[in-house]
Amino acid sequence: MKNTRLKRLLIIPVILIGVAVFMILVKNSAKPVRMVVAEKVTAVRVISVLEATVAPQLKATGNVKPSRVWSGVAQVSGKIISLHSRLKQGALIAEGEVLLQIDPRDYQLAKILANARAKEAEQLLATERGRARQAKREWRNLGNADANDLFLRKPQLASAEAQVAAAKADLAKADLNLERTTILMPFNGRIAEVKVELQQFVAQGSLMVVADGISKAEIAVQIPMEQWGNLIHSEAIINLEEMKDIELGKQLGLSARVLFKQNQYLIEWDAKVARLSDALDPRTRTVGVIIEVDKPYAQVQPGRRPPLVKGLFVDVILKGRQQENRLVVPLIALHGQQVYVVNQEQRLEQRKVTIGSKGVDYAIIVSGLQAGEQVVISGLISAVEGMLLKPTADEVTLKQLLSSIQG
Repeated sequence: MKNTRLKRLLIIPVILIGVAVFMILVKNSAKPVRMVVAEKVTAVRVISVLEATVAPQLKATGNVKPSRVWSGVAQVSGKIISLHSRLKQGALIAEGEVLLQIDPRDYQLAKILANARAKEAEQLLATERGRARQAKREWRNLGNADANDLFLRKPQLASAEAQVAAAKADLAKADLNLERTTILMPFNGRIAEVKVELQQFVAQGSLMVVADGISKAEIAVQIPMEQWGNLIHSEAIINLEEMKDIELGKQLGLSARVLFKQNQYLIEWDAKVARLSDALDPRTRTVGVIIEVDKPYAQVQPGRRPPLVKGLFVDVILKGRQQENRLVVPLIALHGQQVYVVNQEQRLEQRKVTIGSKGVDYAIIVSGLQAGEQVVISGLISAVEGMLLKPTADEVTLKQLLSSIQG
């Protein structure tokens, strides 16, 4: 009993010592340090929203075609007895040069016979006219006697006149057929196809040669209907029925330029809007616009500036009338119907905008932005509303934008 009490008394000091040691450790321990994490700042390139006069532009692509194509069809039959020395595909041949000759002998004989028949008919007519004059004199000598048309030889005279007319028609046809044995180049052009050979017999109606004109070239491009209103801006009322002698592009306020890139060279041709296609494409909802270029084979520099040849795939820039006081941003600033704006607190704001129209590399904003606001043109992997930004003005993009909107 006494031993048990003694043990209990010995435990109390040990406990007190432990409590004292714990209190000392707690008192002397370091207080927890509060860690402050800095907010991440994202560097972005920005450009200020411009308010400027815009010359609306639209880029399209198309293939070059000659504006004039001639198909040389045989109008008479016969054997080919001669061919132009350069009558080969791709050859350039001047207007008026003889391309080929069909054997003319049959047609020369036909002309001789027709000429002889014409002379005979004229002699017969002269004889009948003499007889008619004689009949009229005899009728006058008879006094008041009645004379019918047969007596005055009117039917015979009409018949002779008809024979002369028929003979002259035959002679004209013989002349024409003889002329058709010689095939001339109808314009300055380039040979596209040759379908005949020397000594080959060609039947009337056979295709012999195809040539492309080189004075003008055409490019047909398709423009979506919804973009026409952006490109053409005019209050004028146009009556298309009265535009026969008026250039369509001038009436619509449209100018055009054709571009082609070859190696490091960018080649340009002045062009004009010649006409529109006859129908709307129901599948793509586009309207065809035919662009015309004068002298596509002029100013050629081998290796640097090719001719505007058939089949060349080119870009066409259509430019409309100037539009004043438009808010403009680069296309790279658009994210669907949104742009990323740097607000006054240097934080990202996702702003919904209304797009009026688009040019080659810019967009006209109708609502949602104000002039001078900064929009992000960097590619953000993750765009979070309110994220802190470090904007840097992109002077290169600004210069390119100014150049683009000024055309």
